Amino acid sequence: MMRKFFLFALVVCAALFPLTALEGYEGQTFHVENAKKHATIDMTYTESTQNLLVVYKIKYLPFDEGDALIMIRDAVLRFADEHGFKHYRTYSKDIIKYHDKETELIRFIVLYN
Repeated sequence: MMRKFFLFALVVCAALFPLTALEGYEGQTFHVENAKKHATIDMTYTESTQNLLVVYKIKYLPFDEGDALIMIRDAVLRFADEHGFKHYRTYSKDIIKYHDKETELIRFIVLYN
């Protein structure tokens, strides 16, 4: 009985640790839309780490990675300029997810001066 309780307590702590570790890292969300191309970009900026999570989504039309990267680049440059950053770099490889009628490209970016 004591082992089950200890295991339960360990699982609860492991589940709650990521939530407390991210406390204080609140993000601001920005939305960009291109109605002609049925594409949207949602950017979540974390000021304390200067990270920008970019999620590009296109619905109903074929996914063109070149168009996606151009739209992302323009949105990130506009965001960086508005917030006083001169440079940015991609933090990791892009993640592309294909859904039924929607394609999603996720990119992690670090902003700096």
